[in-house]
Amino acid sequence: MQPVATGEAVHETRTAGETRAVRSHSEAERRRRQRINGHLATLRSLLPAATRLDKAALLGEVVRQVRELRVRVEEVAVMVPGEGDEVGVEEEEDGGGGRVVRAWVCCADRPGLMGELSRAVRSVRARAVRAEMVTVGGRTRSLLELEVSEAAERGEGRSALQAALWAVLLTNRTAPAESYSKRARTSTRFSKT
Repeated sequence: MQPVATGEAVHETRTAGETRAVRSHSEAERRRRQRINGHLATLRSLLPAATRLDKAALLGEVVRQVRELRVRVEEVAVMVPGEGDEVGVEEEEDGGGGRVVRAWVCCADRPGLMGELSRAVRSVRARAVRAEMVTVGGRTRSLLELEVSEAAERGEGRSALQAALWAVLLTNRTAPAESYSKRARTSTRFSKT
């Protein structure tokens, strides 16, 4: 800028290059604000009841939601069957003075697996009170919450249960995969003729 004296006041005038630079900077800043506002609008549309939140509250809610989703993903990832066969048994106190026994088995999916697992659990005088099963790509992960009898608690219940579950996995490991056939899925949709 070049100062220009007019009477008592000194005015500054911009050169054409300086004017272009200021205009270019203003345009870039305007585009940046538009992008930010567009992303904030997208976030508002993704979150329930977020239409009236200011920017700081909206970002805080997004952070809370992302943290909650991470916890959910970790919970789900525990249930996805892995590539290797595994058996696990763990015991915890249930808060009421009792015990909760959790057992899990991860193996290739096959017909009759749940029946075999049920027989193995009964063989050590335990009873399944809850079961979750996830099958992905021919692999199954079964999680069982068990009620264990007092007789089994006094003995080596945990190691006996683990041995019984391993026996289920090892029993049919040598059978060829072709000998198992999945039930054909039927559709309830009918084609119009």
